[in-house]
Amino acid sequence: MMKTAEHTLPGDDVLGYAELKNDLLFHRIPHSKRRYYVEQPLAIGREQALAFKARYGTDVGAICRDRGIRIDLNPRKGTIGQIRFRAQIELSAKERVITLYQSSMEELRQSAGALLPGRSFSLKEVTDIHLAHELFHDLEFTELGYTNKRLEDISSLSLGPLRIRASVTRTSEIAAHAFSRYLLDLPCLPNLLDYAYMIHSGTLSAADFWRQTEIWAEELEHS
Repeated sequence: MMKTAEHTLPGDDVLGYAELKNDLLFHRIPHSKRRYYVEQPLAIGREQALAFKARYGTDVGAICRDRGIRIDLNPRKGTIGQIRFRAQIELSAKERVITLYQSSMEELRQSAGALLPGRSFSLKEVTDIHLAHELFHDLEFTELGYTNKRLEDISSLSLGPLRIRASVTRTSEIAAHAFSRYLLDLPCLPNLLDYAYMIHSGTLSAADFWRQTEIWAEELEHS
């Protein structure tokens, strides 16, 4: 586990749990199942990454091209209203396209030092992180099936005797984070960089982030 000057970086399970808490149905997940929805997608992403690396290496751009995925480098920031995108993938039987928003990625690159002092990232590395993340979603689309559909559903709504069940969609993101981390030998799940960006941009304090990681770890421990 990598240490900063004052803190130990949160492990995969804690950062995976942080992602899980973004799921719209998180409040419907039984406490006893939270760890399941973290550990299973982490294992899926890691397993696929190690197999892919052994077979194809780590040139993510070349892997995407070999798989017939078109890469669109967009120099602008990817924004829709208040939502910011750094990368997105369009998947269809006709065409698969990964769009990378380079300006947004440069912002992320500049932010990494907020939580990873002494670990600089090149723009190519940040680009590869996002390519790997979207590559995993392409794997889900073409071969694996979506991670959330491979895991158990939860009860999302109860209407008298009627029980409506749904999948936990954020598990797909957790698996993609793990795939990116282990394919590219990153020090942690790459969603840490999102928090580094928030600290760098002033929307989150470093002290609040570290306090929050303690809360996440405690909640997960008691799941």
